[in-house]
Amino acid sequence: MLEMVILGLVQGLTEFLPVSSTAHLIFAESFLGIPRPGILLEAVLHLGTVVAAIVLFRDDIRRLLSGWWSTFDHPPGDVRTAYRRLAWLILLATAVTAAIGLLFADQFERMYGSLRGVAVQLMLTGVILLFTRERGTRQITEMRVSDAAVLGLTQAISIIPGISRSGATIAGGIWVGLRRDEAARLSFLIAIPSVAGAGLFGLKDLQAGAALGYGPSQLAVGCAVSRYPSSRESWRSNGCCLGFAAVDWVCLPRTVSSSARAC
Repeated sequence: MLEMVILGLVQGLTEFLPVSSTAHLIFAESFLGIPRPGILLEAVLHLGTVVAAIVLFRDDIRRLLSGWWSTFDHPPGDVRTAYRRLAWLILLATAVTAAIGLLFADQFERMYGSLRGVAVQLMLTGVILLFTRERGTRQITEMRVSDAAVLGLTQAISIIPGISRSGATIAGGIWVGLRRDEAARLSFLIAIPSVAGAGLFGLKDLQAGAALGYGPSQLAVGCAVSRYPSSRESWRSNGCCLGFAAVDWVCLPRTVSSSARAC
């Protein structure tokens, strides 16, 4: 039970910072000697932070849902037109992410077995953030179809463990011309359907988890603890990515523990 509390804290503290929560979960599991039942633990913990994101961005979500619903019961001149369009673009970005994630699911999952590979990808996240500079002034309600496709692609790339989802999507938003704060806001909003979907997909490993002793109570505790993330984006975190990854490269073994390999 204590191990799930620790993993929940790791997930909650890193999900909305551009330092790859998945990478740090993998590192924590290795340090603690926790066997990995597929991607079950990561899936459950991510579902907890989805709940936190819904609470944090409930006003934006309410506007998006209202705007999306106005597609069916209001004319195009409705005042909710901007959020109606944004809601559909978020769904488009989610569809792009889901299509790539499902198409390459096996390849992505195999990457979870290489700790040094995860460390390299974490350093890559730091480099991406280090060289990302604000260059646009657009708001999220001015997003285009091509922007949604780019963000869906960057979010799909972040399925690779070590590539920060928030870091990649914030960088993607800045690259397409959004203001930095608007890119961060959009990163959180598109995370909700995508991370929720990925979390539910990971529940396919429930049977493997039960075989290793992960019961409903343990999973529920980890999920509950992970609901309390740090909600402040820190752009200085690119240095943390590089620092953590360098330590991980030196200290972690070349391969996962024997218990993890058995999974």
